Amino acid sequence: MTENLHTSRMMFQWVQLVVISSGVFLSSLDVTVNVALPLISDYFDAEPRTVYLMITFYLGTGVALQLGVGRAGDLFGLRNVFLVGLVSYTTAMIAIGLSPTIESVILFRILQAVGNAALLAISPALVTFLFPGEMRGRALGVMTAIGTLGMLVGTLSAGLMLEYVSWHWIFLGRLPICFISIIGTIVLLKEMGRNTQPKVSPCETDSKIASSIRSFDFMGAVSVFAAVVTLVAYLNVGAVRGWIQVESMPLLIISIALWAFFLRRQTTVKFPLLKLQIFKDIAVSAGVGSNLLLNMGTFVNVFILPYFASEIMGVSTVTLGIFLMLMSIAISMCSPVGGYIADRVGPGLATVVGMLVVTVGLASFTMLSKDASVTEVAVRMLVVGAGVGIFQSANLSLIMGGMKPEGLGTGGALSGISRGMGSVTAVAVLGGIFASIYNLNSPGVGILFASTTHESVNAYVSAFRIVYWVATALTALGMVMSFLAWKGIALHRLRRITK
Repeated sequence: MTENLHTSRMMFQWVQLVVISSGVFLSSLDVTVNVALPLISDYFDAEPRTVYLMITFYLGTGVALQLGVGRAGDLFGLRNVFLVGLVSYTTAMIAIGLSPTIESVILFRILQAVGNAALLAISPALVTFLFPGEMRGRALGVMTAIGTLGMLVGTLSAGLMLEYVSWHWIFLGRLPICFISIIGTIVLLKEMGRNTQPKVSPCETDSKIASSIRSFDFMGAVSVFAAVVTLVAYLNVGAVRGWIQVESMPLLIISIALWAFFLRRQTTVKFPLLKLQIFKDIAVSAGVGSNLLLNMGTFVNVFILPYFASEIMGVSTVTLGIFLMLMSIAISMCSPVGGYIADRVGPGLATVVGMLVVTVGLASFTMLSKDASVTEVAVRMLVVGAGVGIFQSANLSLIMGGMKPEGLGTGGALSGISRGMGSVTAVAVLGGIFASIYNLNSPGVGILFASTTHESVNAYVSAFRIVYWVATALTALGMVMSFLAWKGIALHRLRRITK
């Protein structure tokens, strides 16, 4: 009887995991928006640079909000904030799909970013709360795999969908999943809400809510939001105008001042948004740093490789989609593997192994020539994807394992911020390096026409290889940080044994 009850409870936990993972799945579906950008531009008769604000505002807002949202989850209940995120995301899908102007689309994309920030920050916190430590890696690995499956479904469905329906259904088509996720959260995760927030009288409930509101550092949330937004703006403006130009430097100065104010406030305020003491844990600080470096290094496969494949290799958009799909498949398949390794031998070793595979995979891209075959690129995408899958679930387990129960939302936010900032920084910094090197070696031919002359092709391949060497160096540094995190975990265990 007891064994059957335990089995039923475990099965219910895995069902709850699927509900939680639906939030990450919805977030990953946003890859379809990139495919629809040209159609959106034509529909509203808007210039591409205006339509691109859909992406810029969405990414910047999402990253900037995660720390505040994560802390809100710790104070007001992880399940409650997760549900608010789902409702916000769903509302945004409806509003965007019915928007009459490009300006309203951009505005409601900001609302979507609010919901997306909650989903990304709270999902790993809920999974960590739900499963015991010895199963945490596998559970987070499954969550990561389901999220990556969203990218795969989005990549495959976007082109097909846009052949038959308007771009509006890129957003409206997600509504069934949104509604199922909301219902699942209300019905299947309600016990989690009861566990974290015991039943009390109405007066006690009001008092608890008031106390949580007073404990939330609103000034800190606003300052870190502004600091991240201005930093992202600096990275984007600097990549176009120059890093030390009059247009970009004021943004950097403002961002530094805001970061200084935020960090100073966190050491003086009674209830800080972020307890800086957690970074004294080398496993957590090195884990966050290695996650940032991994996403900086691997994002070149998303925004540099497609141009190389289409301009230099001359492959079709279908083949390009297959390249990206292969990486997503490898991530999805290897994420549970990384989680399993993390549970069996520890997340530190698993992150080192994953980062090593990624580093070797990125280094192999530097050996590609203008005559590279489809198979050569496909194999490399699979290798990098496998390494990312192993690393991501193990790294997430490492970071969440270093959080106290009352700080799980903050842990999920730190993971999400490092991931988002890695991607944003890669586009600005590595994209700027690529363009600068190409223009230096081929000043007479625009980068979009690199395949027109022998010299411009060579310049393109040279810039491509250098950028991939830079990406390799970043992930190699990330491997060192993962090793430090691994040693930090070992030190914790030794301290517990000696006590």
